[in-house]
Amino acid sequence: MEVVGTSRQGMSSGNGDASIDMERLVKSIREKLDKLSSPPPECCVYKVPKKLKKINEEAYTPLRVSIGPLHHGKEGLEDMEEHKLRYFNDFMRRSGKSLEELVKIMEEMEKEIRDCYVETINLESETFLEIILVDAAFIIEVLLRYWFPRLITPNDRTFRKPWMINDIKHDLLLLENQLPFFVLQYLFEMTNINLGINDYETMSDSFISLTLNWLESVSIIQELPVLENVNPSTVRHFLDLLRSCLIPMKDSQASVPEEIRPSKVKQFIDFLRCFMPRQSLQQTETKFKIPSATALKIPSATELHEAGVKFEVSSSKNLFDIKFRGNILEIPHTRIVDVTESLLRNIIAYEEYHCDAQFFGDYTMIMDYLINTNEDVNLLVRAQIIQQ
Repeated sequence: MEVVGTSRQGMSSGNGDASIDMERLVKSIREKLDKLSSPPPECCVYKVPKKLKKINEEAYTPLRVSIGPLHHGKEGLEDMEEHKLRYFNDFMRRSGKSLEELVKIMEEMEKEIRDCYVETINLESETFLEIILVDAAFIIEVLLRYWFPRLITPNDRTFRKPWMINDIKHDLLLLENQLPFFVLQYLFEMTNINLGINDYETMSDSFISLTLNWLESVSIIQELPVLENVNPSTVRHFLDLLRSCLIPMKDSQASVPEEIRPSKVKQFIDFLRCFMPRQSLQQTETKFKIPSATALKIPSATELHEAGVKFEVSSSKNLFDIKFRGNILEIPHTRIVDVTESLLRNIIAYEEYHCDAQFFGDYTMIMDYLINTNEDVNLLVRAQIIQQ
């Protein structure tokens, strides 16, 4: 008689009805463990989590053009594929390289490019490299035509249609729509185009200048960083460069920036001690550590104003330079444009995955509590803190 629960020739039964092949099970798990690998440190392109997308999916979704593999072939974006090929043809002619040479360059970088995507890209090499090469050339041509309007042809369907170029500006700064910066820079250097900035300009400087010129037109950047302060080797992609432009440059390259020790949220709570009971503040502090629906919310701008707080616009160009002086709350000026919400949402998603310092998470948390009604908005507009 066989005793239930024992193993015979690798077979085991736990309930008398089903048998388990122990050897096969161990082999299956071991094979999966052997294939398991940690995401490489080069990872910088991520998929936005569902918890963020369900709030506002449009803020993370391309309107007109897919860049890279994550949205390639999606419904509604197919029309741009032929136009991207036209741009690629122009880039190839401008570079002086043959199609075979360009493909070879991409082939040599394939592993490095794939390592930039946190999720495994299940595409054959031929398909993957074609997407990267064509999309990279398209982006470079967009940047060049924005810098040199004379390159725009009469039948250019991108720049001759304002609504089209505005949608593309939106799409090129989505987290899921990024290409590794080193790919763009390397391909650009083959064009050997001198932008005429200065006699000492390198091709790396030239591409950074080209990119910053583009970012200035599509974002809420108030002041571009000094070119010498931007290290191309540390830039991951367009969205990463945009974030670096919006935070103090010295902090953007620090692992744990001084500006967030303590965080602006904590400083904000300290400021509120003058206007809220101690017990309420303890609940509020808990909310910042562990979000809770029962925690007491921070007063709005209108409520603080009624309690004696004065709002003044700061002269600082640093978006995060929020200062509390006596009963005065100084907040830097910010301009609200059509793409502002999408930009902030994508940067916050990027910060959650990639960055030690949650600059935009802190900033938007503060502003979210300050602004609850139209009157809150109007108060900050009158103080010239917000420009609509």
